[in-house]
Amino acid sequence: MMRDLSIYVHIPFCKAKCSYCDFLSFGGCGARIQRRYADALCREIESFWPFAEDYRVGTIFFGGGTPSYVEASLIGQILDAIRKVFAVDAEAEITLEGNPDSLTKDRLTAYRQMGINRLSIGLQSANDEVLKRLGRVHNYDQFIAAYSNARQAGFANINVDLMSGLPGEEENAYVRTLAKVVRLQPEHISAYSLIVEEGTPLSRNRELLDLLPDEEQDRRLYAKTKMFLANSGYERYEISNYARTGYACRHNIAYWTLKEYLGVGLGASSFLKHCPQKMEARYVRFKGRDCLEDYIEYFETRKDKRPENPADWIEQGYEDIRFLGEKELMEEFMFLGLRLTEGISKREFLARFHVDIENVYGKIIRKYIEQGFLCSEGDRLYLNDKGMDISNVIMAEFLLD
Repeated sequence: MMRDLSIYVHIPFCKAKCSYCDFLSFGGCGARIQRRYADALCREIESFWPFAEDYRVGTIFFGGGTPSYVEASLIGQILDAIRKVFAVDAEAEITLEGNPDSLTKDRLTAYRQMGINRLSIGLQSANDEVLKRLGRVHNYDQFIAAYSNARQAGFANINVDLMSGLPGEEENAYVRTLAKVVRLQPEHISAYSLIVEEGTPLSRNRELLDLLPDEEQDRRLYAKTKMFLANSGYERYEISNYARTGYACRHNIAYWTLKEYLGVGLGASSFLKHCPQKMEARYVRFKGRDCLEDYIEYFETRKDKRPENPADWIEQGYEDIRFLGEKELMEEFMFLGLRLTEGISKREFLARFHVDIENVYGKIIRKYIEQGFLCSEGDRLYLNDKGMDISNVIMAEFLLD
């Protein structure tokens, strides 16, 4: 029986890198290096042919970087490679991330023709001055044009990315951003708090750091987001994600429910059953090389080589290889699943690990139920609003000694 698989495709190129971004991405790379990268990425996909017969692909996600920055033909080339190697479900959710400045009419039309059916547009703020402070390369008018062009191209499933807690943005201005986006009626909204990551230009910019909200203001913004979007018909299904009925992101849910996924491209992470041709309950995590030239050269030199043993291929070509036993899988099942507002299923825990959840986590569960952060209703165990607010603290306690 074929198993469900999600595929993440990393496109590491941007027009310019934002001041807050610590993702593995590069600004200003030309067409030649992008074509070489796409060729190498297709060879990487083809190298997984021994895995493919075991899987049916239900979701594909082009992330970055800025996938819409590269020529649409390269995205089509990569999709063709996936379809050549893997069985892709006819109803697969295929998402592409894009920035407003590069989501042109021609590209959007091409994406729809190649089968991409979900778009994620990075707006962040409707305030042009705030966008400039972040190093964003678009303005609000460009976002409106891109959104309109996407609808005209036939996209019926659009996500808009927003950020709160931005330097110098007042609370009322953030609420106005929410209101402007809601008026457009996207199917999905991702609303994150800005995190200052060490090593980014923002982390070294004292002037902007002094404009950031304090912790109390940040919590108010989070509360306003929940209330405003709930009143506007968006259901929160994960800590930072909201959707209209039927439009929760299937790809991200696969991550949070500990389903198998394959990451291809620079530095992309994977989570697969070890030796997936055998129905073994043992998993392996690994990630791709994170040096661009090294990644390209590695797959260029293996153009005509196909691995006989998938496990050997992973060991030779990937980094941070880690085999997960029952203990690690239980931990991940809990702290990923509790990100979701519906939480986790006790029956699924028993089916996966052949032990009752109370025998493993009973003390921690009772502690947070008594403190009013965790709820147990029938088969479901989930964090309430208070619990979500301190989710990082609670999830850390589900790590086993």
